[in-house]
Amino acid sequence: MTPSAEKYNIIKYIRIGQAKNKGAVFFVGSKVKPAIMETDSPKVLNRLKNFASGKLPASTVAGRMTIAYLPLVAVIVMISVYTLSSLDFFRSITKSIVNNSMVVIEGAESLSQSLLAQEAYGRRYLIMKSPEMLELFWKKDADFNATLGSLRRVVKEHINSIGKLHKAYNDLYAGIFKLKGRSLLSAGKVYDSRIREGLDAQLKEIKSMMAFARRGLAEKIKNASILSMRSFYIVALLSMMGICVGIGAAYIITRNISRSIQQLRLATAKFSERKFDFVPDLAQRDEFGVLAGSFTAMAQQLARFEVMDLDANPLTRLPGGIAIENVLEKRLSEKREIAFCMLDIDNFKSFNDRYGYARGNDVIKATGKLLEEVLLEHGTENAFLGHIGGDDFAMIVDIDRYHEICQAAIDLFDRKIPEFYDRQDREKGYIMAKTRKNELERFPIMTISIAVVTNQDGKYSSSVKVGEVAAELKEYAKTISGSIYLVDRRKQENVPGKKQIGTVE
Repeated sequence: MTPSAEKYNIIKYIRIGQAKNKGAVFFVGSKVKPAIMETDSPKVLNRLKNFASGKLPASTVAGRMTIAYLPLVAVIVMISVYTLSSLDFFRSITKSIVNNSMVVIEGAESLSQSLLAQEAYGRRYLIMKSPEMLELFWKKDADFNATLGSLRRVVKEHINSIGKLHKAYNDLYAGIFKLKGRSLLSAGKVYDSRIREGLDAQLKEIKSMMAFARRGLAEKIKNASILSMRSFYIVALLSMMGICVGIGAAYIITRNISRSIQQLRLATAKFSERKFDFVPDLAQRDEFGVLAGSFTAMAQQLARFEVMDLDANPLTRLPGGIAIENVLEKRLSEKREIAFCMLDIDNFKSFNDRYGYARGNDVIKATGKLLEEVLLEHGTENAFLGHIGGDDFAMIVDIDRYHEICQAAIDLFDRKIPEFYDRQDREKGYIMAKTRKNELERFPIMTISIAVVTNQDGKYSSSVKVGEVAAELKEYAKTISGSIYLVDRRKQENVPGKKQIGTVE
């Protein structure tokens, strides 16, 4: 194969296709390392960043639940406030009844009893002239005045009038009690009408006070009854409103959450069917919206993984041409100083012809494994390993590590590869196989040729150019016997008249 044909053949391997969404992973040993993960959904990434930094608006599930239940809280507060105010009004009515109306009614009855008893003792004294009756008369007067004094603190409308009438009544009896002899005996008949008038006037005023108190008591009971019924209906209405609001809020929240969960379940089902282009219909910017964005981003990554899995070499399971080109393009666009290493096994075709495809496949797999070991031991986490196809591999490593990595790959390859030959061929150091011209020829033990192209000082910005230079350099390396790696030393991408394209390291 001519250098030109080999060059374009390698480029064909590298440029298997342009992936719209660039991203790749590479496998080192049993580990899977993320190399470059990009997404064409900046909105999703911005949403995730905002969520991580706490910059999302307060439109969260908890926020919506709080807002939805605020009317219910307001209704509960209204019920509580109205109930407490009604209870306070009932308390004030009860207090007024106990401390005012009932006191006045009981006091009026006590005044009537004291007054009638005093009248009886006064009449008896006029007949019997007994000092005991006189003493009891003034005792009942003291009881009457004490009751009247206690009522004065509660009601004042009738107390003063009753007090004046009772004083005149006592003065009348006091004057009668001062009479002597026959005058005292006839005083009962002489003053009977005046005594009765004084008694009736007091009783009338007392009854008037009692009637006033009873009317007030009835009015308070009536108001309490009306307020009780009104409170019952209002509290019942507010309770029904609260129940309706609670049911409505629960329905809205449950419906929203249920719909979000259904969309996420549908997305999961679609993704399990490998339909990674499905986007959950969740426009809200709450936790479910963020989760939907994460699902979408995950689907995009799964789609890339699927592409890479399809692109991966079935023999070594290493990333293939699409992944190699994506990683190379990405790192070149980031202006990162990297070394692109293209590896080719020398004399592999003759080995394949001599021992068959099965043992040839074993060599390919062993080469992939040993390159993984080299990158694990000498590479960084950014190191990338891909399988272009056949016996061609590619590595993308940091520019300060390629010397160590290439030399380690050569040493390990030269140490392990002879084990795949039969003992006789291994001792001879060569095998006999036919060339493309069907001529028998000696072919040495397989070696490895590595072409290294760096973008130091940014001299390469295109993966196509890097592939072309690597192909030319690799073709030149294969003309040198033994395992070797060559490094491109050209200062610019296009240097006219430059014949030497590499140097031996």
